[in-house]
Amino acid sequence: MGKKGLSQEGLKIIACVTMLLDHIGAVFCSGVGLRIVGRLAFPIYCFLLAEGVCHTKNPKKYALRLLVGALLSELPFDLLFFGEITPAHSSVMVTLLIGFLYLWAAKGTDRAGLKVLLAIPFVLLAELLGSDYGGAGVVMIALFAFTREVPHSRLIQAAGLTALCWLMGGMTVRIGAFRLPVEMFAVAALIPIFCYSGRKATASRAVQWIFYLFYPAHLTALLLIQ
Repeated sequence: MGKKGLSQEGLKIIACVTMLLDHIGAVFCSGVGLRIVGRLAFPIYCFLLAEGVCHTKNPKKYALRLLVGALLSELPFDLLFFGEITPAHSSVMVTLLIGFLYLWAAKGTDRAGLKVLLAIPFVLLAELLGSDYGGAGVVMIALFAFTREVPHSRLIQAAGLTALCWLMGGMTVRIGAFRLPVEMFAVAALIPIFCYSGRKATASRAVQWIFYLFYPAHLTALLLIQ
């Protein structure tokens, strides 16, 4: 009998759908409703990347897939969200690639202090490239990666993600007498993440590439519609 809970592909579908809704909201809608739903996507991608680094048998191929996704995404990303090709911003695929490279480099040490020091150049690189979520995105990836097997991991992940989302700030929404950063709704991503069963529904390489190429493909489609 298979493990109960969401498969890896199930999590990826949730991430893809919420990301698509987020970008539809960013490009075509003035309200924050779809942007709130879209906050679930990035933490799920960070979690899946942390899991991928732990289980991959070929980190070079993993990095190559992220690099291909980043290269294919940059042009539609710039044109869709900024109306021009600009070196000042780069897509979330760049953030994921930098996060992966950091985790790959950090695999060589078990010393927490050294891992923190090692993170600094990768965080700075994400900020320098203006990648989506920037250095905070790299830290979020590290949060999921380094708490996988520690005691009370879910509690630590919830506290860490809440703190990160609060510090990222950005767009806010009024709830009663308070204004809450929209990014705080990303904490809800922990619900599907904590339902993850650890299983894969398929070993198909084609399906694997479809998920990697969904990001540049949906950006291109939205750009053409725009």
